[in-house]
Amino acid sequence: MRLAAWYARVSSPRQEKEETIESQVEQLQTYAQSRYEVPPELQFIDQAVSGEQLARPGLDRLRDAAAAGAFEVLLCAHVDRLARNLGAQYVVLEELEKAGVEVIFLHQPELGQSPQAKLLVNIQGAFAEYERVLLQERMRRGRLYRLRHGQSVPAQAPYGYRFQPARAGQPSTWEVVPAEATVVQQVFAWYQEGGGSLGELAKQLNEQGTPSPEGKRWYASTLGRLLRQPAYQGRAYYNRHQVDYRGVGQRRRQGQGVLRFPRYTPRPVEEWVEISVPPLVETAQWEAVQERLAQQTRFAPRNNRHPYLLRSLLVCGVCDHTLQGRTQRGVVYYTCTHGGRQRPVGVPPHTCSVRGDVVEPRVWQALAELLRDPQRLQEAWAALQAEPGTRPAETQHGQQRQTRLRQQRQRLLDAYQAGLLSLEELIERQNPLDRELGALQKQLAAAPPAPPRVLALEAFTQRIEQALTASEVEMQQEVLRLLIERIVVTDEALMVEHVVPIVNHSRLHPTCRDT
Repeated sequence: MRLAAWYARVSSPRQEKEETIESQVEQLQTYAQSRYEVPPELQFIDQAVSGEQLARPGLDRLRDAAAAGAFEVLLCAHVDRLARNLGAQYVVLEELEKAGVEVIFLHQPELGQSPQAKLLVNIQGAFAEYERVLLQERMRRGRLYRLRHGQSVPAQAPYGYRFQPARAGQPSTWEVVPAEATVVQQVFAWYQEGGGSLGELAKQLNEQGTPSPEGKRWYASTLGRLLRQPAYQGRAYYNRHQVDYRGVGQRRRQGQGVLRFPRYTPRPVEEWVEISVPPLVETAQWEAVQERLAQQTRFAPRNNRHPYLLRSLLVCGVCDHTLQGRTQRGVVYYTCTHGGRQRPVGVPPHTCSVRGDVVEPRVWQALAELLRDPQRLQEAWAALQAEPGTRPAETQHGQQRQTRLRQQRQRLLDAYQAGLLSLEELIERQNPLDRELGALQKQLAAAPPAPPRVLALEAFTQRIEQALTASEVEMQQEVLRLLIERIVVTDEALMVEHVVPIVNHSRLHPTCRDT
């Protein structure tokens, strides 16, 4: 009796629970009972493993055993159990053929090793790959439909939430985990109040013995991801990124070697799917934390051995990239590094470089003259408050949600006019949108106007006078970053774009107060 092995596979935990692996095993054992000898060590199974890739534990052991000559015949229920990718199927079958192993698929006519048999296997493999792509696309579209219509939430819930599967008559939801939610609220409060850097906060959490989302130690990177999670303000997003295969096989921009895996790039905002979830922090607090994160990222002191006064403030007037500070023979230069080979598409070659000992005194002198005329700051603040775009964050988000709902309703009407939806389906999908739009309109109409914010001009002037006489580079940088958004460098001039000071976590102390 010839020595044989058999291979069985299911691609999802659901199939594993439905015992489809047992049915495959039973078919293989019945077929081999009177024909072949199959010892236990030659029975290979992969459970809940996709057939798209070759990296499967059971298949790896099978290929090793075949290369060692451990069996003569391989039994498999169907070609798609061996591989659902035509390329992967070809690799495995070629290896088995070189090892002298005969492959028998139970659900295929026995045609031996004839060209007709190989053609049939290739056709079945192509159909298996097509079926896999078709199933993935159907599942993707179905998932997006349920998410857009509030019938489900993403299965991967961030720290602070627990995914609750759908029950009879109820969609899936995210439930708040009280202990984790308390940690999230504490971290947001610490960081908003200027409680140190992310590294210091991670150290404080570790000293308290608070477990991280992975159950281990806290790191600055872990806190950075936590503080940027939009779900904590009550709005989670799905379909934000897409796989980009264009760089695979090309040399890395940083480091050595080539890129082996695809990257994830952002999708257009209109393709995002917004899901309402229980909020853990206020929207105003979340936005204040994002502002501080952006500032710390922009002015991070790491990898800077020299205290460049205008670091991250000077911008190239040609390509809009930030100039980098460099020191050559004791002289500071701010230079654009995107004017040569690394310049963006459509940007002409250019050179943008200024000496620090020339530009720094001029910028500081211009800023000092502005600050010694506080009336100009008062007028700029009043003009900012009078702009129609100045409104509470809740009102802005309500208006954005209103715009998205109207766009969804228009897409439904377009689909109905194109014959893709029946009248009943149009009414069923449009009614929830109309109800939410009506509730939003009432909410926006009843929203109180934003309270006026008055610049504490006298206190601000006193603190600025102290800051202007400071000799430390760090204090001077604080003043510059508080009042200057950026400085555009061109061949003709330096254009300074000022901002009205409303930052409340600098060493200059609060410069405005609510009335």
